[in-house]
Amino acid sequence: MTREDGITVEKTKDRIMIDKLENGVLMVFKDIPSLRTITIGMGVKVGSINEKNGEFGISHLIEHSVFKGTVNFTASDLKRSVERYGGIINAFTSEEYTLFETKVPDFATKDAFNVLFDLVTKPLFPLKEIESEKRVVLEEIAMYEDDPVALSEENLLKMIWGDSPYGRPIAGKSETVMAINAEQIKDFFEKHYLARNIVIVIIGNLASVDLNYITKKMNEIKDGRVETLHLEPIPLDPSTTIVEKKDLNQINVSMGIPTVKRSDKINYALSITSTILGSGMSSILFDRLREKLGLVYSISSSNQSHTFCGEFTINFSTSVKNLLKAIKEVKNVLNELPEEIEKQLEYGKKKVQGRLLMSTESTLATMYMMVDDYFTIGKIRGIDEITDEIEKVKESDVFEIFDKYMKRKWILSFVGPSGLKEILKDCEFLVDHGGS
Repeated sequence: MTREDGITVEKTKDRIMIDKLENGVLMVFKDIPSLRTITIGMGVKVGSINEKNGEFGISHLIEHSVFKGTVNFTASDLKRSVERYGGIINAFTSEEYTLFETKVPDFATKDAFNVLFDLVTKPLFPLKEIESEKRVVLEEIAMYEDDPVALSEENLLKMIWGDSPYGRPIAGKSETVMAINAEQIKDFFEKHYLARNIVIVIIGNLASVDLNYITKKMNEIKDGRVETLHLEPIPLDPSTTIVEKKDLNQINVSMGIPTVKRSDKINYALSITSTILGSGMSSILFDRLREKLGLVYSISSSNQSHTFCGEFTINFSTSVKNLLKAIKEVKNVLNELPEEIEKQLEYGKKKVQGRLLMSTESTLATMYMMVDDYFTIGKIRGIDEITDEIEKVKESDVFEIFDKYMKRKWILSFVGPSGLKEILKDCEFLVDHGGS
């Protein structure tokens, strides 16, 4: 339909309205009249892949620093303006975008929106507070480095993508963060926090929302030429990395392979494969390694895809005595995967579709999916579109991804106690259907 000001508003059968403003901001609304809450997400298309030498960690540091005060709110008022109504406010940075989010009772929508608007358009970046926030980020980095799960996963991505943007930690390293100055922060903010890089998603009881006010404010955001990235990350040859920490008793294992970018339709088959293989207590890996053999407490697989690449990973923790047995059983499961997929394809489809439909009951999860879709594939998919694509997946699609991506030497990352390198000195993980 067309608004009075001549701008076209697209309305989908999922009760979603999509409005592209003159300055380039994308506005997305989903009306759920039965709710008494409003969820707002304001995403900016800038993340760690946009950073150059000397800037590593700056996107994440900006996400932290905007909360230190804006033109209209002190640092305390930013949080209090939302939390005084029982609402929540948060933010995170990914490889490809930064997202600011809030969920409030519907009567507090305007106050919550004004907070997010100021965070994205009017931060002050006080020098003293930036230096203070650097120390907070350093504590966050240290926390991840002390977490064997996070460390093994971070090392795995580095081993897959090397020095490319997808191989770097989103938060940067301590030395790169400390070297960033206030002028760099302001310049980076001015370069990327532009109208054409911004999407706002509002979900809930829209009858309570002053959409004209929000549209007017979003139209005030500065327009400008935005950076267009064209990355072609080349995965490294398979290898193994082992980190020993003497205070650990268990070993965390992360293994993975490079796959495809988000827009590639083979991702639907990859998602079904990941679900059958390692999602939930009925998955093949959980049933075999946890329930039948007692080798792990938990184990999971994941299919992650981005704008320019993707990776398929398996993660588990185990004891020293069970490590080699667990690795062997994971290898056996993967070698048998084509036969298992053939048996469980319909089960996997229904499980993916069911979880997707259940996620729509969470306004936050729905908002995340919309923002992620827009920034990684350039459009917002409806639930029916996704479930239809899942239904189209055939056995031949799954066999193709097995032969093309999984039947190979995998990349391995371990974090565990002292002596681990000796235990793993002859370890290799080669998936070759028909043998282990």
